[in-house]
Amino acid sequence: MLQNEIPTKDWLVFDDTPSIRQTSIDVSLPLAPENELVMQKLIDFVRYSQDPQKNSGHTIRPAVGLAAPQIGHNLKMYYIRIEETDDETGDKKIIEHAMINPKIIGKSEQIACIEEGEGCLSVNCDKEGFVPRSFRIIIEGYDYLKQQQVTITARSYEAIVFQHEQAHLEGKLYYDLINKTEPWMKKSNWIIL
Repeated sequence: MLQNEIPTKDWLVFDDTPSIRQTSIDVSLPLAPENELVMQKLIDFVRYSQDPQKNSGHTIRPAVGLAAPQIGHNLKMYYIRIEETDDETGDKKIIEHAMINPKIIGKSEQIACIEEGEGCLSVNCDKEGFVPRSFRIIIEGYDYLKQQQVTITARSYEAIVFQHEQAHLEGKLYYDLINKTEPWMKKSNWIIL
């Protein structure tokens, strides 16, 4: 964690700020020190938000991902951290990616939605409704944690998280995809997670 910097809600940019709707720019590699600091803040914020001891007072909402525009930097970077528990063994598995200049290079036609809808740290008043996204995606970019170019095939919930964060880099928010007249309308072939 950054020295003496505890993540707070003050780090966040909200959807009433024009910069959240701007398109992000590519980042040069290796990262310049100021961009490395941005990536470290993304990682620290999400990890801190998920830590029951550190975030015991729920000073910030637990997050599974955070994109650079959400902390005031329109750079193509985001961090994702998903904890999964194996239903059979009970083992915990952590999926984490710190993506730089990511691109979605393939999407399935199959649509999936999270049953309770999506939320976002940059949206103070949650907007309700189904957010249709591709069930499977292929994404490529540089993973800061692995220090290499990667190609990832993500499915189900992980694919939705990637698409949510990727949209931030395009200046889009989850509620842009909710049906305006019937927010909970779903098609029969959609997978509800």
